[in-house]
Amino acid sequence: MDLKLHLFLYISITLIFTSCGNDRFDIDISNTKLNLQFIKLDSILNNADQNELVKIRSEFKKKKSDVLDYNLGYCLHININDDTAFYNGKNRFFKNDYIQDLEKSISKEKILNDVRKKTIIDGFKRLKTFFPSRKTPESIYQINSSFSSSVFSTDKEIAIGIERYLGPQNDLIKQLPSQEFYEWIKESMRPEYLERDVLVAWLMTNYLEETTENYASEMIRWGKILFISRVCLPELEERQILRYNQKQFDWAYNSKKSIWKYFVDNEVLFKIDEETRTNFLREGPYTVGLPEESPDRIGQYIGYEIVSNYMNEKEISLQKLIKTPYNEILQKYKLD
Repeated sequence: MDLKLHLFLYISITLIFTSCGNDRFDIDISNTKLNLQFIKLDSILNNADQNELVKIRSEFKKKKSDVLDYNLGYCLHININDDTAFYNGKNRFFKNDYIQDLEKSISKEKILNDVRKKTIIDGFKRLKTFFPSRKTPESIYQINSSFSSSVFSTDKEIAIGIERYLGPQNDLIKQLPSQEFYEWIKESMRPEYLERDVLVAWLMTNYLEETTENYASEMIRWGKILFISRVCLPELEERQILRYNQKQFDWAYNSKKSIWKYFVDNEVLFKIDEETRTNFLREGPYTVGLPEESPDRIGQYIGYEIVSNYMNEKEISLQKLIKTPYNEILQKYKLD
């Protein structure tokens, strides 16, 4: 065999085996046990009579669950402590013509279908495998939040405001008042972000709570959340983890050098004011301070880039990543 050809084949085979074995996050979850229930609370409440409602309330209190109070008390402003007010308030909501149409659309679309359930289950199985001593949710409730909430997480449960995932082309989403639900809000109501939102909400509540040091610490916290979500949900595209469409993702990727320069030149990283966090980390039509064609939450994207680069260099565990100080990660960042 020609020496050059022999060398080429050797290098090629070596690279193939190296690349296949190099992804330390590609784990086997076939033996990971996870007891996770999916419950259609919106349908249960819709069909419940007064006696059944009282029983439902009693069951939630017995379980020390906050989901019912959050759904009806916070989202729908219904007094669940008074039996009559509870029943009448529930009926007024679910008998509203728009809500009835909404419930029919939710039932027809089957947003939280078996495929998405499996993706969520597998995501939490991976999370449990990477963090065996940490908790995973016991139940995931499908609720109608009247567009008040996408995903709500406690220390043991998750509630999904399923109506917020019907998609911007749904006629009922189009009917939402534009003065309250701007076009960019409707545009974000896509079912492809559901699995990502569930895992992110759980991580935000139970693994990586909000920081108070400065903008950089919160940016890196978001980077950790998104990186772990990416690892646990490999079925999703990277842009979905970022909650971007392809155009938004491409803009962020192609602009990361100029964005980083902007952060450094304007001494953004160590600012402690709430406005800086809001401008670069919160949802909106675009990122304040950047061109209007920019996607929102650009700080989350940069945080994700920084953490991804750090993890590629260090090859540490996810458990160690969570404990690594933000400034240590930040110091190692080098733009490609």
